[in-house]
This record gives sequence, C-alpha cells and structure tokens, in this order.
Amino acid sequence: MTKTKVEGLLFLVDSMLGNIAKKLQLLGYDSRYYSNIDDLKLIAKAKNEQRTIISKDHDLIARAKKQNISCVYVTKENEIEQFLEILEHVPLEFNEITGDTARCTKCNSPTLQIDKSKVVDKIPEKVSEFNDKFWICDNCNQIYWEGTHIKKLQEFLDEIKLEQNRT
Repeated sequence: MTKTKVEGLLFLVDSMLGNIAKKLQLLGYDSRYYSNIDDLKLIAKAKNEQRTIISKDHDLIARAKKQNISCVYVTKENEIEQFLEILEHVPLEFNEITGDTARCTKCNSPTLQIDKSKVVDKIPEKVSEFNDKFWICDNCNQIYWEGTHIKKLQEFLDEIKLEQNRT
C-alpha cells in the first residue's frame, strides 16, 4: 500500500526542480525525480505511469501536452511562488508535515515507522537524545526522523498558505 495522499496523483519532476520533488515527497506525494534523463524518455515514463510532469522546460512541456500528458509549467524562481504555480493546476493537500506520510527523498519509496531500539546504533547520538519517532524506507533502508528540516518545511507551507490567502 502506498501512502500517496491523493489517489492517482503521481508526479514526475524534471532536473530543474529537485527541491520541489523532495518537498513533494516529504509531503507524502509519489514524486519521481530524474537529474539526468532524455526528454523523450521522461515523457514516455510520464505517459506509461500516468504521472503529471512538473518542469521549467517549456519545450518539454509543449511536447508532453501534444501527447495529452498532464503537465505543470513552472516559470517562477522562488520556491514559494513555484509551489503556488503548481497549486493552480494540482489539488495538493498539506496541513502538517509528518514522517507518517512522508516518502523517501532518495528513492521515492514509502517509509514505515520503526522502533527506536532498532535504529539507535545507526543514528547520531544527539539525534537519539532528542527524537523518539523514526521511519525507515522500505526500499533503500534510509532512516528518517522529524528534525529541524521538518520545522523549516512546515514554516515553508505556512508561508504558502499565507500567500494563498492574500490572493
């Protein structure tokens, strides 16, 4: 069972938007990211997997649209403005960031909560001191916890919500 927040909402994010891909994964969205892939292969993957392409590449978006592939063309440089552009086209849901819904930012696989005692020897001592909840990727075994990056991401989302309310 995947932990995609909205069933059927799958993304393919191109190399220009790696930070956006990671944020989508931490929000629980199945978001494949390729740092180096040919446009035609990326389009084929999006079509075969029924994924929405998110890209700053105008030519890629134009080619994908000709094949009736769902796309979001991102034109802004600021990440908050980029997310606002994505929200104009895709019904993303986000309230609170939690490891219970996040996906692995290395391989995009779901993460599962794991008992602290099973990872204590694999994490920094300070992390163990300040955290009790941990998650592990069920594919690559990357270990996650809700550190300061989660607080920063929550602030990022709060700022997006403020911007949405202004418009």
